[in-house]
Amino acid sequence: MRRSFQLPPLLLLILLFIAVLGGPAAAGENDWLFKYSIRTWGGDFAAGYTGWPLFEGVDTILWASAGGGYQKAAFYPADHDSPAPAGETGYVNLNIDWRFGISQGILFHPDQERNLLDFTCLYVSRLQRYLDNDSIPSGYPDRDGIWLNTLVSGLVFDTVTFDRRLILRRGFYATLSTELAPGWLGNNVAGDSRYGRFTALAVGHQPLLARPEVSIYLAERLVYDILWGNEEQIPISVRTRIGGLTNVPLHKNPGSCRGLGGAIRGVGKDRFDGYVKLVNNLDLRIHFPSLRLPGEVVPGLVFYLDAGAYDESSRELRLPPLYLSTGAGLVLNVFGYDLVLYAHYFFNEEAFTVSFDLGAHFN
Repeated sequence: MRRSFQLPPLLLLILLFIAVLGGPAAAGENDWLFKYSIRTWGGDFAAGYTGWPLFEGVDTILWASAGGGYQKAAFYPADHDSPAPAGETGYVNLNIDWRFGISQGILFHPDQERNLLDFTCLYVSRLQRYLDNDSIPSGYPDRDGIWLNTLVSGLVFDTVTFDRRLILRRGFYATLSTELAPGWLGNNVAGDSRYGRFTALAVGHQPLLARPEVSIYLAERLVYDILWGNEEQIPISVRTRIGGLTNVPLHKNPGSCRGLGGAIRGVGKDRFDGYVKLVNNLDLRIHFPSLRLPGEVVPGLVFYLDAGAYDESSRELRLPPLYLSTGAGLVLNVFGYDLVLYAHYFFNEEAFTVSFDLGAHFN
C-alpha cells in the first residue's frame, strides 16, 4: 500500500519562519515581547516580535514558542458514567511542543496600548510519548505516541486588565477558533491523525470591591467545543481536551483545559471525553492585599460553581445529564500567579475530593 510522506511543505514553513524571526535580531528592546507559563511538571516560553507592522494603527506580532512536560493522564472506558478501576486507567504523557505564527491586529485599544481584536494563525506541533499505556485500546492513533501537527486560527477579542497591587482583574475576553489537522501537514508520520475542531470561548471579570484591604471580583467562563473526523483518526489527547486561543501562544494555546473532566473541578481529569462539550465556570475570587507577605505573596479565597455537558460519544450534545460541582479554595498569589488548595464536591456522585492547582482555573 502506498503511503504518502509530505514533510517538505512543513519544513519549508518552519525554515521560513526562522528566517523571519532571525531577520530582526538587532531590533530594539521595545519590539520584543517575552512570556512564560508553568506546568505542574514542565513549562513554556514564548517570544513575540512587533517591529514589522503590516498595517498602520494596529500591531502585528510574530510569535514563536516552545515547551514540554511530564503529564499524568487517564483513559476511561466506553461507560462514561463510571471510571475504570484506578489501576487500569493511569498512564504518563511525555510531551514536547512548539508553535509559531502571527497575530494581526484588526482593532486597536488606545487606552491599553494594544490590540483590541486580533486575527491569529498558528502552526502547532506536538510530540507525545506514552508510558504505562496498556489501558489504551489499540484503535487510537496515539496509542504508541504521536507527532501531531495542527493549524489553529481565529479571532481574539481582549479587554482584560490585571491590577497587580490589588490582585484584581476586569474586562472581557472572547475567541472563535478552528483547529485543523490535515494529513498533508505530516500527520501520517507517527500516528495517522486527521480531524477538525471549532471552539467558542467567552470569559468575563467583574470587580465587586477594589480596596487596599480586600479586592473581590466575579469571573465566569463559557466554552463550547466540537470535534469532527473519523473516530480512528482522532487521538485520545484531542478527545480529552478543549481547544481555544489565547493572546499569547503558550501551552494553553490551543488546549484551554483538559476536557470536561478537568474543566469541571472535582472530576477526574480526562474523564467524560467525547466530540461535543459545553462548560460553564463561575468563580468568586477574594484577595487581601493589606496582608501582603514578603516576596509579593498575597493570601486569598475562591468559591466556585462549575457545570457542563457532553455528547457521550454520540456527536450530539446530551442534556440531561448536567454535571455539576462546587467548592472553595485557599489561595496564595505569588507575583500574580495563584497557588490554590481546593476542596471539591461533585454533585452527580456525591463525591468530596481535595486537590492542589498551579494557577487560577481560568483567566
